[in-house]
Amino acid sequence: MTAIPLPTRPELALKWVLRINGAVTMMALLAIFMPLEWMNQTHQKLGMGPLPRAGIFEYLARTVSALYAIHGGLCFVLSTNVRRYGPIITYVAAAEMTFAALLVWIDIQARLPATWIATEAPLVVLVSGTILILRIKAKRAET
Repeated sequence: MTAIPLPTRPELALKWVLRINGAVTMMALLAIFMPLEWMNQTHQKLGMGPLPRAGIFEYLARTVSALYAIHGGLCFVLSTNVRRYGPIITYVAAAEMTFAALLVWIDIQARLPATWIATEAPLVVLVSGTILILRIKAKRAET
């Protein structure tokens, strides 16, 4: 019987970054079921005026929240075995880096507040970049 090697420091760090990222993005579950009036109040507090009262807005807000929650669940699953799921972790981190670039364009097109634009994409780059760096370090430690 072959002994399973203990996780390396980069693997342990990767596991926890994935779990924290998963926990944060899974909080989007709340927005799926949030009353529309709460969304409206948040929208106004962010300085974006009254919420558009169109079915498509509510549909998009709730489905995007659901996709974020699904992403959080995926991060948790990936964290259970970072060695085995390494190639998928690499893909997810690289896809998130691309997503961050798209977010800048989307945020500008949507005329979101400057603080939003200056915060959202850089945070995604920070988290996904950390995951990618830890994945590279973990892979090097395997060999």
